[in-house]
Amino acid sequence: MTPDQGLRYELAGVIGGADALAALAAVLGAAAVPLDAAGLALLPVTPELSARATPAALCGLGSASLPGGAPLDAQRRESLLTGPESGFGVLTPGLAVLVEAASVRGPLVYVEADYLGRDGRQTAAVWRAGALVAGPLLLGSREEFVSATAPVSVALRALGVVATGRRDEFVVAGLGRHRRTVDWLRSDGPPGD
Repeated sequence: MTPDQGLRYELAGVIGGADALAALAAVLGAAAVPLDAAGLALLPVTPELSARATPAALCGLGSASLPGGAPLDAQRRESLLTGPESGFGVLTPGLAVLVEAASVRGPLVYVEADYLGRDGRQTAAVWRAGALVAGPLLLGSREEFVSATAPVSVALRALGVVATGRRDEFVVAGLGRHRRTVDWLRSDGPPGD
């Protein structure tokens, strides 16, 4: 056990309705995990999975062209989402295109978080109906964390997750169930399933 194991939290994944994620998961040869928020699931995204996601996989989603505009517009969007200023470290242009295309089946969000204790960052983007509608939303390591405006909370609200009392959207969705993305790969559902 490494000294930071209990303090580190990292997550990269696509969140959305189980139906919207099913096609994306199938194309990527991956599995989505049900979350605590009704009807939502998480597709954990490792760097290896993200690297396998290519625009050519759009054929598997039944899409012949890029949604949301011309290829030049798509290139500009993907540069914004995957460039160094985006805050995303795992998201690749190919995965961004696939998430955008899959969002025609239902809204999807992509989130990344990386924390060691209270120090870290989180980033999120939201797609709906084949178009990027929010993001990248970024909370940098030197910015104050406020749950109501944190990127992951904002993205989860776009999917209908509602904070309850002292439980923010992150807690309501059950994203604290595992502390590392790879641990979600071994998960088969909410605790007690």
